[in-house]
Amino acid sequence: MKAKKTLLKYITVGGLMLCLAVVLVPFYIIISNSFKPYAEIAKHIFSLPQDFTTKNYSEAWRRLNFANSLKNTVIISVLSNFGGVVFSSMCGYWITRHQNRGTRFVFFMLIAFMSIPFQALMIPFAKITNKMHLTNSLFGLSVCFWALTVPISTFITSGAVKSVPIEIEESALIDGCSPFRMYWTIVFPLIKASVFTFATINTLWFWNDYLMTQLMLSKKTLRTIQISMQALFNEAFFAWDVALAALTLAILPLFIFFVIAQKQVLEGASAGAVKG
Repeated sequence: MKAKKTLLKYITVGGLMLCLAVVLVPFYIIISNSFKPYAEIAKHIFSLPQDFTTKNYSEAWRRLNFANSLKNTVIISVLSNFGGVVFSSMCGYWITRHQNRGTRFVFFMLIAFMSIPFQALMIPFAKITNKMHLTNSLFGLSVCFWALTVPISTFITSGAVKSVPIEIEESALIDGCSPFRMYWTIVFPLIKASVFTFATINTLWFWNDYLMTQLMLSKKTLRTIQISMQALFNEAFFAWDVALAALTLAILPLFIFFVIAQKQVLEGASAGAVKG
């Protein structure tokens, strides 16, 4: 029995190590080759840099116009998260605390919307945003993200609110607290881990989105990192030294963000998203 448990343990560890290798090997290839000249990359992609150079990064920074692209991407991510945190969290709270046929139907429709791919909505979406003059605007794109992130944000908030004792809210209302103030001063701090969870999930989407961003932003000055990356790959298909450096620059800010946010994400997932 003991030998069977030991064997199972080794198999589990081996499986985890294999999964870790599958994740880390591409990162190793990208980062190590970003410091090589093109000739060295073509010779052997798995070796460490022999002729170490940072020229790839300076060229990638210039060709991406990285400072401007990073600024646009950060603005979109922050503004888009604002709508999810403020409006969608209040929507999830209201649906959970006011259960009736109407709210249950709305909740069901929101969850059903999560199964519809954006490609199916792309043509009517483009026509609507154009008529509303939301195109070629960072704020306009953020407003569109507000709408598309309502389902997942409402779903996670709804589960988190169910873990908050309703007696706390009733006591606050008896003491004269308004529903709006009661939500932001009492309920929201108790579910902030779950709110941070969907904010992080949405940030990954905003940062890496290409299709809707390309659809709405045609001006060169409004390019995000993903659009700039695609433009670079189209211009320099065989310049893998510069392309890999650009890819590293694109990944690095999001990687730092996720490392900082991972603790809150795990806490939110365990505290609210699976309850109810």
